[in-house]
Amino acid sequence: MQRPYRSVDHVVLRLTAAEPLYELFSNTLGLPVAWPLQREAFATYGWIHVGNTDLELWAASSNSDLPDHAPAPLIHGFALEPAAALAECLAWMSEAALAFQAPRAFRSQNPTGQWVTNFTNSVVRDVSAPGCCVFFCEWDRCATIYPWDAAETPVARRAQLREALAERRGGALGITGLQSIRLATPELESTRRHWRALTGSTGGEAIRLTSDIALELVSGEHLRIESICLGVQSLDVARNVLRNLRLLAQDHGNALALSAHGLRMELREAAPGSF
Repeated sequence: MQRPYRSVDHVVLRLTAAEPLYELFSNTLGLPVAWPLQREAFATYGWIHVGNTDLELWAASSNSDLPDHAPAPLIHGFALEPAAALAECLAWMSEAALAFQAPRAFRSQNPTGQWVTNFTNSVVRDVSAPGCCVFFCEWDRCATIYPWDAAETPVARRAQLREALAERRGGALGITGLQSIRLATPELESTRRHWRALTGSTGGEAIRLTSDIALELVSGEHLRIESICLGVQSLDVARNVLRNLRLLAQDHGNALALSAHGLRMELREAAPGSF
């Protein structure tokens, strides 16, 4: 395989409260809900679909795992959908000399009382830190915690949600998908080397997580995601909508900053025919 993952399964947003952003994305901006808001003792969470990935809104009961330099709210990281069985992907990682944590299965009891695996994660250590977590996420078809049909693969599930987004014409802003992730790092060269190895990018080209999602590396004091950028059908339309809703944080001409409850999110015009 060229690289050990197929897609960005979801982006993790760590929040102090999930409800405000969930309300903004689902009701105000009209984006499809991939996972209805749930309230558990350990966290309140929900997923919103944005075209080529999902945004996981996660408000934990405790954020003690986050470092002082990266408190919530923050874009904490993202999950990679394995390109094959997770064991095969981790074998690929070993051959590429990329470090990862041992897989951890998250299990629960199904309605009959049987213990089943819901999903298995493995953190990519070479591109992760306390304030930035990049990990493989392998969903199990026997799981019972998720709200979608057990027979659906991540690819099929995302296709259905993308169709729902297209039917809504991208919601109020005309969202087409995640365009890029900006990642700050204190070790620019080694981070670039690890990401080139992981993505299969060569030295003479920009790093792309997938064909439609770019990774922008910048110098910073800590390894953490600074911002994400979403594509829109028309920047002029999005600008007017944000102004009317009083959600326009900044206007850079070719990019708009969305007021997103403390998270840095930008909008840029997508290529024609992105839907």
